[in-house]
Amino acid sequence: MRKILVIVLLLCLSLSAGCGVLQRPAPAPEPTPSVIPEMSKLGFSPVDLNKAPDVIKNIASDIAKKEAVTWAQADGTNYILASVGENTRYKIEITDVIQKVPAPDFIWLEVKGKYVSAVDGDKSGPVTVVSLNQPNKTINGAGFEIVKETAAPSAPAPAAQTPAPAAKTPKAAPAPAPSGGPDKTTAEQGKTTTDQTKNTQPSESNSENKNAK
Repeated sequence: MRKILVIVLLLCLSLSAGCGVLQRPAPAPEPTPSVIPEMSKLGFSPVDLNKAPDVIKNIASDIAKKEAVTWAQADGTNYILASVGENTRYKIEITDVIQKVPAPDFIWLEVKGKYVSAVDGDKSGPVTVVSLNQPNKTINGAGFEIVKETAAPSAPAPAAQTPAPAAKTPKAAPAPAPSGGPDKTTAEQGKTTTDQTKNTQPSESNSENKNAK
């Protein structure tokens, strides 16, 4: 009889243990960790300051009188703000926002922009505001690269032409001095004078003879 009671108790214990195992809930699967690429471009949209949160309006008002760029988060949305201060000729246009992950759980933004003329940029105020198309992400840091407009390089001025040197008129070479003997012209003149003297002397003798007679 005792043996029967012992066997019945063992059967009850084993059944209760089995029911407990069946009633225990299965462990929930672990969430798959989200993989963030090391570098990726983020989309962004322009923001009308009149419709922005009050904290963004306050930041824009604070930087409106100076050249500055910054970022902020409000209501789960990340914003980029860029100001040209009192410069009425230009405004800043955001061109690229690149997300970098230099370490786990650390997001770094590289923001690129450029100065554009107020007319082309439809300047409505000194502060440009954009919102990132990445809600509920905590930004740990940001860097900014704003490029100023540069005038197109002007064509180089033509090189000054050096006037060609004037042609030198060759000088006439001096006539070579005659070598030996008197000059031919002087000799001829002397000969002519001698002939005239000879012709004159006979005439004078004839005149004297006539007068003597």
